[in-house]
Amino acid sequence: MVRFHVIRSIFRRNFAGYFANPTGYVFIAVFVALSGVLAFVPDSFFVNNLANLDTLNRYFPYLLLFFVPAVAMGTWAEERKQGTDELLLTLPVKDLEIVLGKYLAALGIYGVSLVFALANVCILAFLGSPDYGVMLGTYLGYFFLGAGLLALSMAASHLASNMTIAFIFGALACAVPVFLSDSGSLLRGWARDVFEAVGVDDSFLDFAKGVASLKAVLYFTAMAVLFLYVDLVILAKRHVQDPARWAHLGARLASLFLIGITLGVLSGRAGCRVDLTSERLFSLNPATKDILDKVSSERPVTVQAFVSPEVPADYVDTRETLVGLLREIDARGGSRVEVRVVDTVKYSAEAREAETFGIRSAARREEQEGASYEADVYLGLSFRCGAEEVVIPFVQRGMSIEYELTRAIGTVSGAKRKKVGVATTDAKIFGGFDFQSFNQSPEWPIVMELKRQYEVVQVSLDQPIGENYDALIAAQPSSLSQAQMDNLLAYVRKGHGTILLDDPFPTVNPGLVPSKPKGGQKQNNPFAPQPPSEPKGDIRRFYEQIGVRWDPDALVWDSFNPHKQFQALRKELVFVSPASGGAGGISQADPITKGLQELLFFFGGELSQAPGSPVQFTPLLQSSPAGGVVMYNNLFQPGMFGQEQANPFVRYIPAMRQSTLAARVRGSIPAPAGGGDAASINAVVVADLDAMSPWFHQIRDDAPRGLEFDNLTFVLNAVDVVAGDTSYVELRKRRPKHRTLERYEAITKQYVDKFMETRQKADDSASEELKKAQERFDATVAAIEKEENLDPVAKENKKEAVRQMENRRLEVRRREVEDQKKQKMDEAEGEKRRSEGTVRATIKWVSVLVPPIPAVLIAAIVFGRRRAAQRRSA
Repeated sequence: MVRFHVIRSIFRRNFAGYFANPTGYVFIAVFVALSGVLAFVPDSFFVNNLANLDTLNRYFPYLLLFFVPAVAMGTWAEERKQGTDELLLTLPVKDLEIVLGKYLAALGIYGVSLVFALANVCILAFLGSPDYGVMLGTYLGYFFLGAGLLALSMAASHLASNMTIAFIFGALACAVPVFLSDSGSLLRGWARDVFEAVGVDDSFLDFAKGVASLKAVLYFTAMAVLFLYVDLVILAKRHVQDPARWAHLGARLASLFLIGITLGVLSGRAGCRVDLTSERLFSLNPATKDILDKVSSERPVTVQAFVSPEVPADYVDTRETLVGLLREIDARGGSRVEVRVVDTVKYSAEAREAETFGIRSAARREEQEGASYEADVYLGLSFRCGAEEVVIPFVQRGMSIEYELTRAIGTVSGAKRKKVGVATTDAKIFGGFDFQSFNQSPEWPIVMELKRQYEVVQVSLDQPIGENYDALIAAQPSSLSQAQMDNLLAYVRKGHGTILLDDPFPTVNPGLVPSKPKGGQKQNNPFAPQPPSEPKGDIRRFYEQIGVRWDPDALVWDSFNPHKQFQALRKELVFVSPASGGAGGISQADPITKGLQELLFFFGGELSQAPGSPVQFTPLLQSSPAGGVVMYNNLFQPGMFGQEQANPFVRYIPAMRQSTLAARVRGSIPAPAGGGDAASINAVVVADLDAMSPWFHQIRDDAPRGLEFDNLTFVLNAVDVVAGDTSYVELRKRRPKHRTLERYEAITKQYVDKFMETRQKADDSASEELKKAQERFDATVAAIEKEENLDPVAKENKKEAVRQMENRRLEVRRREVEDQKKQKMDEAEGEKRRSEGTVRATIKWVSVLVPPIPAVLIAAIVFGRRRAAQRRSA
């Protein structure tokens, strides 16, 4: 039987011995400093602008290759150096007690080092608002990773006779599981699975994501137990001489290895894990549980998931989250929800079965050995309940997986779908034939999203709308004729839930600009036959009739941009987030926008309440106070052949107020005194058609991490709330909170503001110079007009000659002014970068030099006390 007081004595001896020497504190100081270097020095930390330790997590296993052997190297070599190993081994203690005492001491030393390394979390807390649940999981991962590698390093160092060789043996031994994960990426098939399962990355990254999984805990625990037993076997060589005894020890070792593998496989299938994230991203939401509990046992739901056993690195998290959630849904649903996960590879019988559901492989790029390959990936699902069926052909990386699963189960198991109408407009979001390009335009992905939850139908506006829909979507009402607009207005004023999306410059189809004639830029292609068209209706009056003021020629711009890697974007690309400043940003008082984190608007418009309107006008999304409004005619200028081109000298004048980009309009409008009907309004108005364009589906599917916008979530939430079906609103917006480096942003904002001020001055100066040149040209032409001694022909010839000469001068002056502007801009950009670089360098130096100071001070105190004790002894 193990005697704990003996273990405690050995623990105290080794633990206290380490901290009685200042060298131990120096090792800790170096460890803390290196962790700060790996966490905060890489430029990716500031480019990503996220308050997490992802940069450190990427390299932490490699850091332990040096620190863990440094802690473990003295476990046995120090005993031999001091000549106390024989004394220790002849004491009446068991080998297991010695090994456990020394291991716990080493683990305690490592644990103290992690406590000092908590300074990294303090630095993150200073720079932003990290998820402390993820931080807890991350440091648990550090602890368990170190615990496993310590046992391995102790066993390796037991083979060495001095500390230097013990360190080398320990580092080489720890390198095996650390590099196995990287080696697995070079292999295929079962060999790759084995290497990745034995490597540490798979289990360690579980903790780094904020998930304490049973599989990861058992992996590191099994590693520690296995190599502690190896240490026991090595220690037993002094009194084990019988070959049969060695065979018995070897059989035990092999049994422990097999037990560890078995527990790992079983725990992986069980899927038991604790979600530590603040948003509980890896646990079933109460809304999901509620929908699962409502599934009738008489009408069970069958879920079939066709999943590739191997996926590219970018889709590993997606696959694991999908499979994990399916297991939890299977456990919660019981006999009412049957889940079948099928490993599927191309050209297999499973692939042919998947095709019967409309599920096919998707080509995704994979990097191997520096080369890029196309990998065929299956991540499709089929949901069936009776005659109802919903198919998700491919789970994209940016999807909210739990929302997709829950919505599909709720849709197929529900008795009746609500009906959503999509008004037929020139935006053609349902697809259709384009007479200008003579091509068939595809259906927008947002319609396919809606079809998974609702019964979606097209609604013609050529006659009054007779049916009442749970929600009606009207895209670009400004493209309608007056008769069509009146039919839509009559429907909206009856209080029916409506979502209106109108855009002063829809980038998805510039031909729909409200100021242009119906049919778009048909004058740009005079050779293409043009269909007959009628004038557009009065869109200003349309919105005033529902209590909204909207100028179709005004576009919102904003200087706020939280993404450091995209600072060169145009100001008309407006980022909306709670961090934009002011009282607005994203409204947290309305269920449509509550919990949303960031949206992006392309050349959107500005909304406000119509003067004197009694409706309740609630802003949902607003720009920052650092923005303003620019008119369409100032932003674009006529070019050659009727084509428009961007004006390089736009004057951006800050309005010092927030512009509303989306609003909710509700309430009653009494009948006018002169006669007319009263009205009831229940509408969501969005001044940007691009908010639901296919481009945002592409961003969601293919954009790099950290670039996640809630535009699609916002539009779908608006449909849900207007339709009265809020079952999925909370689920849809579940994703990690975008936690930026707020203090760093605040510090650098002054340099960004200075850059924008310089840019504005350069624009104003260039515009003024060109204006003066134009005035000189006009004055010269006017002077020629006043010359009476010239006949009309000579006057026209002279004017033409002067016009050509002045045009050349004006063009030269235009280029000079533009070059001067670019020079000033480059100087301002350089100054901004230098200033931001100084701030970054300061943060890096502080992050590296300040955290080790406590360990260095303690080392100095211990060293001073030891020197004083030596002097007293002398």
